[in-house]
Amino acid sequence: MNFLFDDSPSGTHKSDKEPYKKPHKKSYGKTSHKKGKNTSPQNHDPNAPKIKVPRKISERYLYNSGLAYLQRFTSSSNNFRKVMMRKIDRSCKHHTDQVREECQELLELTVEKFEKAGLLNDEEYLRGMVISLRRRGLSSRQIDMRLRMKGLEQENIKQELQEHDLSTYDTEYNGDVYAAIIFARKKKIGPYDKVEKYEPQKALAMMGRAGYDYGTAKKVLEMSEDDLEEYQNNIY
Repeated sequence: MNFLFDDSPSGTHKSDKEPYKKPHKKSYGKTSHKKGKNTSPQNHDPNAPKIKVPRKISERYLYNSGLAYLQRFTSSSNNFRKVMMRKIDRSCKHHTDQVREECQELLELTVEKFEKAGLLNDEEYLRGMVISLRRRGLSSRQIDMRLRMKGLEQENIKQELQEHDLSTYDTEYNGDVYAAIIFARKKKIGPYDKVEKYEPQKALAMMGRAGYDYGTAKKVLEMSEDDLEEYQNNIY
């Protein structure tokens, strides 16, 4: 090997050949750090969830699907229709050969079957919901709003509330007072606020947002322990 002497004072020498350079490797399917895009010819994520194709609507499918729903949730007839119609709409959007009106007719047959079997009973559903919501301290206004969203008639809701409050609280029109006491106990406001965490105006605002009128809210928030004893026997 021939060497050339370096003119530098150190007296080192250089090779007459170019130094070895390692060839660059080609990258396949790697993400570009500059643009953040996948350069792979197939941009497929194996972990991505598969899109479930909706089933075609049939009377058998509506019955089985509806039965599975009612085994998990109680429902009014109108609310059940809304739930099932969402299934029908998704199916019709995918299977364009289906006719929505014909699917609705099949749904009505399914509703009739469940009503005859007692799986759909608006009266029992309304009664159970009123009991449950009153026990949670909900006002008449909130109960009315929630149950109307479930497709129940306002007059029926009002009548059921009056019957419930009369049989449970011995009063037909002051059931909100008892429910407001339950609400105050859960939120630890008014007579249940032993450490005075909430200012009176803030506690009053909480009662107002829960649907209680000013008179009911003020009455409950200003109750003493002696006042509460008069209501304790009828409170859950």
